[in-house]
Amino acid sequence: MKRACIVIMIMALIGCLGCNTENENHSQNTPARFRDLKGFFSAEIIRLQQSGLQLHKTARLGSEEDSMIILKQDSATLQDLLKPFIDADINKPSLWDAYDTVHLTDQFKGSQSVVYTAKDPQVNPRQIMLDLDKTGQIQTVNIHSYSRNLIYESRQDLFYQYNKTINITTFQKIAFLAPKEMDVKVRLEPKNPL
Repeated sequence: MKRACIVIMIMALIGCLGCNTENENHSQNTPARFRDLKGFFSAEIIRLQQSGLQLHKTARLGSEEDSMIILKQDSATLQDLLKPFIDADINKPSLWDAYDTVHLTDQFKGSQSVVYTAKDPQVNPRQIMLDLDKTGQIQTVNIHSYSRNLIYESRQDLFYQYNKTINITTFQKIAFLAPKEMDVKVRLEPKNPL
C-alpha cells in the first residue's frame, strides 16, 4: 500500500513538472504583441550599472524634499528605481486585445512614435507613449496609470529619457485621509573627474 502511494505521488509530481515546462515553453515561444518594455528596462538596469553614470536623485513627499548623488549603482538600486516601468508590461496574453496602437513616423528624421491606449478605462496602464529613433532604439517612454473607486484614487506618471532622466510621480488619495503625492526625479550624468 505504501509503495502504491509513493508511485502515485511520484507520477503526480512528474506530471506537474511536465505541465510547468510545457507552459514555460509555450510562453517563451509566443511572440510579443507590443514593444517589450520589461525586457528593455531589464537590459537598462545592466547597461546603467556598467555605464559609469552617476545618478542625481531628488525625492519629494508633500513639502519635504531630499536629494542625493548615487555614485555607484548596484542592481538592487536600479531595480527599485525602474520597477514601475518593468511592472507596466502589457505583453501579458490577457492584455493583447486591451490596447489600441497608433504608429506615427517622421518622414524626414525617420524617427517614430508609438502610442498604446487602453480600450477600457479600468485597464492600467492607461497609456504608454514611446519615441524611437530611426534605428528603433527607445529614446523616451511615458506611462500613465489611473485608478479610482469610491474610497481610493491613484495616479502614476512615469517618464524615462534615454541616458538623461527618470521621473516618477505618484498621487494617492484614500477617503477621509489627506492626499499624498510623491515625486522622484533622477538625472543621469557622467561622473565628475577627480
